[in-house]
Amino acid sequence: MTIVEKRVSKDGDKVKHMIMGLVAGIIISVVALEYNGYLRHSKEADSAMIEDFKLLTLKPGYDVKTSSKPSGKTAFCSGGSLLMRSDKTPTASGILVDKKGRIIKCDNKQMK
Repeated sequence: MTIVEKRVSKDGDKVKHMIMGLVAGIIISVVALEYNGYLRHSKEADSAMIEDFKLLTLKPGYDVKTSSKPSGKTAFCSGGSLLMRSDKTPTASGILVDKKGRIIKCDNKQMK
């Protein structure tokens, strides 16, 4: 009976060592990827809502009052989606979505 007990004990140890090796390998891989900069961490500012917008109707008979000052933002159509960027920092641009996160589409043909 001692032979059987030793055999079971060795198999249990093998499984335990394989699991420990797997966990250690995953941890080492994640640390190595992080150290070399391959893991990208999103920042809260990357998906933050910059500003709310309103849609003003253009039907006849409605009085639409707007400011004469420019907003400092430019909207443009790219790939069928409406994008907006700041005039002060042109590299900061984003895609316009509604409250439910759906993309606002545009048509390049109609904008020209």
